[in-house]
Amino acid sequence: MAFYGGDIRAVSLDWFQERLRRIARLPASCQDDTYDERPRGLFLVSHDVDGMSEWRVHDGGLVIGLPAGDYRYLDA
Repeated sequence: MAFYGGDIRAVSLDWFQERLRRIARLPASCQDDTYDERPRGLFLVSHDVDGMSEWRVHDGGLVIGLPAGDYRYLDA
């Protein structure tokens, strides 16, 4: 399990996204098809101008989009 809570400058977003993509591509430790052990997680990213976005790490990749849940109360 991992957690990150902090400020990242806009110029570093590409760097951070690439790190998450590398983590997402890590192979599963077990090759059992019944359970997908690849890394997965959720990041709620708040931007001063663009508002909130959701970064989902799953299925070997990083998907960035609008928040699927009601997380507006966190974007204050």
